[in-house]
Amino acid sequence: MRENSSSDTPHEGMTWYKALSPDELPEGRVTAISCGDTTVAVTHYDGEYAALDNNCPHQGGPLGEGSIETGCLRCPWHGWDFDPLTGETPGPHDDSVESFPVEEREDGIYVGFPEEKPHERTVSNVIAETLTNWGVRQVWGIVGHSNLGLADALRREAESGDLTYYGVRHEGAAAFAASAYGKLTGRPAACFSIAGPGATNMLTGLWDANVDRSPTIALTG
Repeated sequence: MRENSSSDTPHEGMTWYKALSPDELPEGRVTAISCGDTTVAVTHYDGEYAALDNNCPHQGGPLGEGSIETGCLRCPWHGWDFDPLTGETPGPHDDSVESFPVEEREDGIYVGFPEEKPHERTVSNVIAETLTNWGVRQVWGIVGHSNLGLADALRREAESGDLTYYGVRHEGAAAFAASAYGKLTGRPAACFSIAGPGATNMLTGLWDANVDRSPTIALTG
C-alpha cells in the first residue's frame, strides 16, 4: 500500500472511500469524485495521486472540472492555480485548498476523511421529526445559506427513509408541487426555501393551496 498525503490528520479514526479503480485516471488529469457527502478533486500528477477540496476559494469554482497545465491545477472559472498534489497556491493570493489523505491500494485509490462526530440534536431536528410524525413524506425546495440547519435535518430524515426530498430550480415550483400533492392525495406535503426572496417566491403556489384548501406546509429560513 502506497500512501500520499499532505494532511496532518492522523489516519486512525478515519473513514476511507474508494475514489478510483487502478489506472482509471490518466497521468496529468483531474476529476471530481463524490466520497460520502463530500466531493473532492482527485489529481494524478508526477506519478502520484492527491485529493483536494473541489471548491476553489475564489468563487467556488469546481476544481475537478479544471485542468493540469504547466504543473498547476487550474480552476475552470477564473484560472486560479494550485499545486495539484498539495493544494498550495503559487500565485499572489494565499488561499490554498484543503487536501485529504490518499492511499493507493491494490484495488484502487482511496481517500480518507475524519470520522463524523456524534450528531447533537437541534431545534431543526425537532421540526423535521415533527413533520414526519404528522405524516409529511414529501418535501420540495431549494437549499441556501439561511436554511442549512433545517436542510441537514431533512437530509437525516430522508436517509432514514421517513421522507423524500426533491431539489427544484424555483421556490414557486416547490410550492405548486406541494399544493398539487395535497390536492391529489389529501395528505400534507411541504415546500422549502431560504428567507427573504426565497420565501416570497413560494407565495403564488401557497395561494393556490389556500384557494383549493390543499394541506401544504411552507418551511423557510
